[in-house]
Amino acid sequence: MKNIKYTFVFIAFIFSAQSFAQGAYEKGMQKGLSLWGENKTVEAVAMFERIAQVEKDNWLPLYYASNILIIQSFSDSTTDIKNERLKKATQLIEKAHGLSPDNSELLTLEGMLYTGYVAMDPATYGMQYSGKIMDLHARAIELDPSNPRAHMNSIEYELGAAQFFKTDTAPICEKMKSVLVKFDEQSTDLPFAPKGGKERALQVIENCGL
Repeated sequence: MKNIKYTFVFIAFIFSAQSFAQGAYEKGMQKGLSLWGENKTVEAVAMFERIAQVEKDNWLPLYYASNILIIQSFSDSTTDIKNERLKKATQLIEKAHGLSPDNSELLTLEGMLYTGYVAMDPATYGMQYSGKIMDLHARAIELDPSNPRAHMNSIEYELGAAQFFKTDTAPICEKMKSVLVKFDEQSTDLPFAPKGGKERALQVIENCGL
């Protein structure tokens, strides 16, 4: 499924502004996101990993570090590098699951992780992981039906499969349009919670010609 392209951009976040007395955690997270936004991915991953070493009960630094690694894997030039990033991301996600079981965002990210394997080698991983990917997204949606990233990733994987097998993609493209309102309505009080992805959904819709 080499034509699946995830240019997932999770840098368009809305945070509660704190002008004064920021703690080390807030400063570190903002620094990590800034580095990611500047495409300094190695430095960003290292920053989030350092935060995770201190914030031992916090799943978010692990989420962002693994997210960056997964996204990078889609554009890496060699299988060895892809494998290295995905293996490291797997370890980080496993740690995050231990801190926050039944987390819709983590299940969505894990689905994206296995999609990275399928995109890397469809012949080897397509049959092995396709069912798992759809199950992860389904569980993520069940846990949090308002999570737009869970819906978007599920639809995009379905779209990639349709493109790969040359079946009609129009109904799947239409489903992506319904996700946009979920991005507009998402709400959370958790600082640095994932909030991005709408740009990707719009890109998919545009690529569909809608």
